[in-house]
Amino acid sequence: MKKAIFFLLMIAVLATSLSAIETKFKMELWNRWTNESIDGETTKNYFGLSRGYFRLEPKFNSNISGRFNVDFFSGSTDEFADGAGLKIKYAYLDFKYPWMLKDSKLSAGLLKTYFGTIYTYEYTMIDKDPSDKYKFASSADYGITYGGYLPAGYGTYNLGLYNGEGYKKGTSDDTNTSMAFVGNLRLTPFPGLMVGGSYMMNSKNEEDEDDREDYSKIAVVGKVAYGPVSVDGQYLMQTTSYEADGAEDVNKTVISIMPVVKLGAYLPLDIDLVGRYDIHDPDTDNDDDSDSTIMAGLNWMLLRDAKNKPQVMVQANYNIKSFEDDSDDINTMMVQLRYIFSHKLK
Repeated sequence: MKKAIFFLLMIAVLATSLSAIETKFKMELWNRWTNESIDGETTKNYFGLSRGYFRLEPKFNSNISGRFNVDFFSGSTDEFADGAGLKIKYAYLDFKYPWMLKDSKLSAGLLKTYFGTIYTYEYTMIDKDPSDKYKFASSADYGITYGGYLPAGYGTYNLGLYNGEGYKKGTSDDTNTSMAFVGNLRLTPFPGLMVGGSYMMNSKNEEDEDDREDYSKIAVVGKVAYGPVSVDGQYLMQTTSYEADGAEDVNKTVISIMPVVKLGAYLPLDIDLVGRYDIHDPDTDNDDDSDSTIMAGLNWMLLRDAKNKPQVMVQANYNIKSFEDDSDDINTMMVQLRYIFSHKLK
């Protein structure tokens, strides 16, 4: 039944796209080898299509355009025990009219979550964005947003109202009745420097009022770039408040730093050296429950498109996850062939 519904949805989306004045088609595939070991013993070792994207971007006129994304997996993954999965990732329309603020747009549907760096993260590392990895926010959600560029290119802003449960859960009977609010601001006072922050407020409702959880989340982000070197930094904090009598608030924090060195500026090969260091503390009031992850790797761009964007890339990462309670480290090696192709349908 699910396959039939998805097939009918695809037909409807394609028919709608053909009625547009212009439609862009894009496919992105990630073929990955993963090897994980703990205390010298191999716990995972497999090949798989870890992620694939199918995207349509119809443009109906100068005021209305859209995006439709399917996110699919094949092979062994942590999310799908049977080795395959399929989800709709984006399905929204953008509206731009002269009576709106200059360089702004209104978006509605299944769209990006404008929190921290999750909406601009391009998987410089193979691992997920910190907000996604440590369960602060989903990369997409159902809702409506308004945002745009600040005057003179000094930054961007976004305001959003979402379900607050991500794209994996839609409009089922147990969808939260309390919406999520998101505010986001990024400032670029001069080239090479970006600072900003995000705020999210949402709740988790249960039939029993004592089980209700209220979340307050903040993200502070920054980036410094000079020549071939850049460093991204991010601080995340979530405060969980419980309605139950006597329950205390719980604070969760993450600090993430990601340096990138573009060796292509000095070598004939188009290679970037990448790294990341995450410190995750799920409860700041408890000792010995935090973990940290060191990531190091390279991105080798084998081919770029006419706009100088990577089209065929090899990524290699080695991660070491350590635990404050002295549990055994988790060592993970990943090598990924990532490639993109696109075309204008008309």
